[in-house]
Amino acid sequence: MLAYEELKGATGRQIFFRPKRYDAAELFSGAPPKVFVKSAAFRLGDISLTGISVSANQTVEVSVEVGEIVPIAVKQAGLSIFEGKAKVVRTERSVFGPKIALNLIDDVVDFHSLLRRNAQARISQQLATLDPHMSGVVASEYRAHCADVLRFLRAYRSVVETSTKPFPHQSTGLSTDEAYEMCAERIIPQWRSLWRAGNQLVGGIMSDKKRLEATKEYTELVLTPELNHGAVWWRSYFKPAGYPGDFEIMNYVYDWQREGRDVYSQLMHRVGLDVAECIGTRMHVVRKTIGDVVTARANGTPARIMSLGCGSAREVELYLKDPSAPQGAVDFTLIDQEQAALSYAFDHAHPLTLKTKPNARVRPINVSFSDVLRGGSWLDDAGPQDMIYSVGLIDYLIDRRARALSARLYERLAPGGLLIVGNMNETELSNLWPMEFICDWHLFYRTEKDMLGWTDGMPDAHAWTETDPTGRVRLLFARKPA
Repeated sequence: MLAYEELKGATGRQIFFRPKRYDAAELFSGAPPKVFVKSAAFRLGDISLTGISVSANQTVEVSVEVGEIVPIAVKQAGLSIFEGKAKVVRTERSVFGPKIALNLIDDVVDFHSLLRRNAQARISQQLATLDPHMSGVVASEYRAHCADVLRFLRAYRSVVETSTKPFPHQSTGLSTDEAYEMCAERIIPQWRSLWRAGNQLVGGIMSDKKRLEATKEYTELVLTPELNHGAVWWRSYFKPAGYPGDFEIMNYVYDWQREGRDVYSQLMHRVGLDVAECIGTRMHVVRKTIGDVVTARANGTPARIMSLGCGSAREVELYLKDPSAPQGAVDFTLIDQEQAALSYAFDHAHPLTLKTKPNARVRPINVSFSDVLRGGSWLDDAGPQDMIYSVGLIDYLIDRRARALSARLYERLAPGGLLIVGNMNETELSNLWPMEFICDWHLFYRTEKDMLGWTDGMPDAHAWTETDPTGRVRLLFARKPA
């Protein structure tokens, strides 16, 4: 036992006490409420006795200033469970949308009351969906579709739970591996049929804000919790890194492993990987092109290649690992807003420049995507590039910004250099329904005409588009004259 004089307090900035902050996804059992700031809907990130942090996707337009006092309302299923006034203490706007930190000024959070009212609102919402005469802006055809999807998923859940129980008078049933392999083989084509139908049902409501919001809310109530048994769905929906599409989601796809504590969770993860497969296929397109650029540069000077929004930069790692890839000199510049992503990319790529590709160099640059849009000396300092690619960023941008950024990147190409810009493709089996409605992950889906239109700001570019093997990502190629 320590004497009083031996007890130690905090040091540094930790001497300033902060009430415990609770992760919203955990506190509200996977169904956190929405927070309305100036009537705009935000996702609740975390909450403490005296404050909250919230975020929203890039479609939310709300103007707040640090120090401003704003009304807030925390709502579950449209029912208010907390209201008050809060002071804006931090605000950030990125390509993924706004983030705001707020301190409560006229009340504190009574967690018991908050959770009790949240539970009551959830019960009211769930019971309302059972009413066969439920009216509203969510189309009856869509509600029927969600019921079909839920019945489909739970049928698989029943199958795997039953088949892995011990056989009569036996100590075991099917192994988890057997059950998984049999179900995984059948679930994907059936899931794609439901996915395609979902796309068809929501295509006509994207410009109707009221119907869109109501349909998304309904989907998040009925389907999202079921699919969130899968790790890739859970991370895509809750966005623990604070923004959608972080490098850990990319790694799920690149690694393509079974994830989950039981067979059903692993199946849901496998279904999510099917949606996200295009992340991996577009990466392999870029990886091949890197080899082509290095080969073409075989004149003794390094090929200069820049990745914007690099994430884990798996294409660079795989290129450096590949003994059959060109051994020519190459300088990679990896740009991302997330320090953890750059650390992962550098930790996996740099050692390979010492072992398998001694003529390669990897240089990470940590800048926010807002700074990327504004440009800056860091971009000029990198010098002209033989290849610039960005395959996971442009589809977060409205057309005007996508056009401007593409043109700015084209300007940074060396003579003969190649720009590759990836964007989600507008197609029958696009990622629209699973990403926008199940995961609340907003992107802009574009056609070949849309993307070729960006080359108007690229003087003398030789431009064309290709799709990845899934057809769900369209890649714009623009080559600068030599």
